[in-house]
Amino acid sequence: MKRTVLVTGATGTLGRDLVAVLRERGHEVRGLSRSKPGHAHGDLLTGEGLAAALDGVDVVVHAATDGRRDVAAAGKLIEAMKAGGRPQLVFVSIVGVDRIPLGYYKDKVTIERMVAAYGGTSLRASQFHDLVLTLAKALTTLPLIGFYPAFDLRPVEVHDVAVRLAEIVEGDLPATPGDFSGPQRRSGRDLWRAYLRQAGKRRLLVPVRLPGRIFRALRAGAGTGPGGGTGTWEEFLLRRR
Repeated sequence: MKRTVLVTGATGTLGRDLVAVLRERGHEVRGLSRSKPGHAHGDLLTGEGLAAALDGVDVVVHAATDGRRDVAAAGKLIEAMKAGGRPQLVFVSIVGVDRIPLGYYKDKVTIERMVAAYGGTSLRASQFHDLVLTLAKALTTLPLIGFYPAFDLRPVEVHDVAVRLAEIVEGDLPATPGDFSGPQRRSGRDLWRAYLRQAGKRRLLVPVRLPGRIFRALRAGAGTGPGGGTGTWEEFLLRRR
């Protein structure tokens, strides 16, 4: 069934792919932006333009993020949705937000609860391949030595997350948050070594281990998730060569 979908964060890494996937599947899609041409105008922080952007919308996928202002932005969006026909709501969260004690993650948990109270659902995705690549590059900039996180990751292909979100949009919304991650749980060292091979670099890799609850949760696999995606790290690296 064709649906009208509003995507917040439509110009971001996930948002761009999600808009394309939804349109390929025959849905009418509006991307929300404060200023970008070709998108529905709306400001999540002030609420300006949200009523018009939501007019006639069946489902909202909330993929926008702005650091410390995320809770306030989600509140404005939900307030506008309640006043404008109560479309369905899907929130994009992160695997492990309820187990890894980061301030940013705590805000995600707060938003998940707001979404649930509204009657919507959340999809928790693991770290995107794009982010892991950024970290791998940043930690191997020195000429002879590189550093890797001493815990496992299960990075996911952005396109796989976009497809899963489209499936949720098209079906019955799950009542509880679902986790979605890549097909392979890999050590940080293994991922970094694969990156170095593809990049043609040689580095002595040194593990980074930190004290505290955050690192302990990461070492326990709190950010890995159960799988679901199909795109692998090596496939992603080949496309980025």
